[in-house]
Amino acid sequence: MIREDLQDKTGFSAAESAVADHLLQLGAAIRGLSARAIARQVHTAPSTVVRLCQRLGFEGYPDFRDAYLDELRYLSSAFTDIDANHPFTAADDDASLAGKLTVLYHETIDDTAGLLDPAVLTAAAARIAAARTVHVFSQGVQADVAADFADKMSRIGRQVTVHPLADRGFYTASTLAKEDLALAISYSGETAGTLRAVAMATRRGAALIAITSYGRSRLADLADLVLHVSTRERLVEKLGGYAMSLSTLFLLDSLYSAVFNLDHDANLRHRTALVHGYEFRRGSTNPVLRDRWSRRDDDAGTL
Repeated sequence: MIREDLQDKTGFSAAESAVADHLLQLGAAIRGLSARAIARQVHTAPSTVVRLCQRLGFEGYPDFRDAYLDELRYLSSAFTDIDANHPFTAADDDASLAGKLTVLYHETIDDTAGLLDPAVLTAAAARIAAARTVHVFSQGVQADVAADFADKMSRIGRQVTVHPLADRGFYTASTLAKEDLALAISYSGETAGTLRAVAMATRRGAALIAITSYGRSRLADLADLVLHVSTRERLVEKLGGYAMSLSTLFLLDSLYSAVFNLDHDANLRHRTALVHGYEFRRGSTNPVLRDRWSRRDDDAGTL
């Protein structure tokens, strides 16, 4: 994110570092200030301000200012009660920590929903539905979350393959074409193995949808469409990826549901027939769990 890049100062000159510190101090007060005004406050040249913005990946100062204000506005919203990195302490009993996680989960979904652009969701669902095959590139825990998405999609006749291993993902990406679609999941947007695979996929002509953190990243820059996860957790210093996993699950479920609704009746018929064909002996004595078809079979004496 921009704030972290300004704090990090990697590759900055002394003058650029001074500008970065001043921008961090100004925060939202940057609104209405020109590059010349900021340069005057730091006693440097306007070109230094512009050069710093370009070093951060922006065309110039106005683009940087708008993105920085958007980021600050996002970071100042929601998540006022629970720290996503350390949602509980050693002093919390089990009931307290469960209560804190309940609040964290509510805030995570609200945060992710607030970042979700309905137009992007609609466009992403259309791309997925039109694709010959969908390939999910993700390393680590998020690949397990994506496996649930692949399972749901298979039950409506959609082929989705998850690639958790960087090397195999890269080799598969080299076989894709414009009829296929790549979906990359990376919190940082900078995971080297995932980036190599999806860069290959896009060179082959495949479309790319990214699920990643809010802000600039190489993955976001490479993607045709970007869905943002809740961006409150640090990369390393956290107790667990609570928010990222839940946020990814919410977005993948939203994608599945949007694809399903593109042809709701046909997908419902296909899924029902397919699942009944496999689960024909599955039943339960719990009336809440029992399906209509199992009750009919039970009445007929087949279960």
